Amino acid sequence: MTQETSFARKAARSGLWLAGFKFITQGFSWVVTISVARMLRPEDYGLMAMASILTGYIEMFSEMGIGAAIIQKKDITQEELSSTFWFNIGVGIVFALACFGLAYPTAWIFNEPGIIPITQLISVLFIIGSLMIVPNNILTRNASFKELGIINLTAVVASSLAMLWMASKGFGVWTLIYGTIILRSMTTLQTFLKAKWRPDLHFRFSEVRRLLRFGVHVAGSRSLFYVFQKSDKFIVGKVFNAQALGYYSFAMQLANIPTDKIVSTIQQVSFSVFAKYQSELGKCQDIYLKTSKYIGLLVIPLFAGGFFLGDDIIRALLGEKWAPIIFLFRLLCITQAFQAVTTINSIIHTSLGRPHWALYYILINVLILPISILGASRYGLNALAIPWVTLFPAICIGWTWMTLKKLQIPLSTYLKTFMKPVAGTLLMIAGIKVFQAAYATAHLTAENLKMIFMQELIIGALIYAIWTLSMEKKSLIEIWSLRKAR
Repeated sequence: MTQETSFARKAARSGLWLAGFKFITQGFSWVVTISVARMLRPEDYGLMAMASILTGYIEMFSEMGIGAAIIQKKDITQEELSSTFWFNIGVGIVFALACFGLAYPTAWIFNEPGIIPITQLISVLFIIGSLMIVPNNILTRNASFKELGIINLTAVVASSLAMLWMASKGFGVWTLIYGTIILRSMTTLQTFLKAKWRPDLHFRFSEVRRLLRFGVHVAGSRSLFYVFQKSDKFIVGKVFNAQALGYYSFAMQLANIPTDKIVSTIQQVSFSVFAKYQSELGKCQDIYLKTSKYIGLLVIPLFAGGFFLGDDIIRALLGEKWAPIIFLFRLLCITQAFQAVTTINSIIHTSLGRPHWALYYILINVLILPISILGASRYGLNALAIPWVTLFPAICIGWTWMTLKKLQIPLSTYLKTFMKPVAGTLLMIAGIKVFQAAYATAHLTAENLKMIFMQELIIGALIYAIWTLSMEKKSLIEIWSLRKAR
């Protein structure tokens, strides 16, 4: 076994550990998120979204793509890492001060004076986050995903328990911001301990500049992606009110869970591997197709379940208070399905030294979608889903076509990777519909909704699991074999 093959298997095996830890983490986190949402008001989520729109953009840009540069660079020295660490701290302090001042224009834009102290407290996150950039990306560069999974699990448990306590004590919107600070602090502390890396008292800007040349394109993509993610929330906050924004942002948050929590794990692992094999087209083709297949297997049934069972999900888990988000949530699940299966495109272009391609893709989204959403807002909150289910999928399809062309992968070969997940998902939905029809004839009342939903969930999961075990046995054996990889 060659050294490069060994690295790929190590990364895949370590990625399985990360996926396992994230599965446990997200199971716990979802329960807490639902519990907290039942205690807080939609307005609390709206205020948090308003407070973080401008400051979140600064935080996204403050990393300047240096983390990706650390991973992508074939050889990096202790001196470069130390210089980068001190540079990041300086940038973090500057942006923290800028964030503190942004509280006033943010309150003026949304005509919400109450978000001033919330926005100012968010500034602490810039300094905490700057400490973590180098050690976190050292762990990622070395494919130490098991360690990252442990870090994430313990930090989420600590912050989630704290949020449950705060929500029960009536902290309101402060539950969300204090929870974020606890999460970031715990993550930073553990990252330093696990990385076992310490900076030298050394700084030379010329060493940082070499990383910035690559990172500036990544930072541009990420900052534009942030504008793409937040522009709709800005529009909702301006056109409607805090309650409407709370409904919209939480619907988007729920629909985004599989992409944010599952696909992000695959992205994290695949970036390191793509960067390792960036000069071998055949390897990149194979990894791209396998990664796309694994993403499809994991998320297509989840998004389909969200679309077909959206009413039951919201009413059973969150209660009637959140019923106004049902329509938005269901349609946004369609949007997120396209987002999830195409997100690997930006990863592979960045790892192959073409971060500007990802930048152009995000720029197209930024130029088209906010204008469309603003136009749709004239017709009410639910109309905001129209651009998401029409224009955005079209952009994703075009982006994928360009990626396949660059990688010299036939479209038919790519589409075959999704045939079995789609077939299994259709079978799953059919089984759930049969179950629903049986209950409909039994005239069950709304009081049994939670029990019915749990039964639907179990039936759907069993059908899809049996289908996957039957039709994707080879892939599952391949994944299982990685547990012994070194």
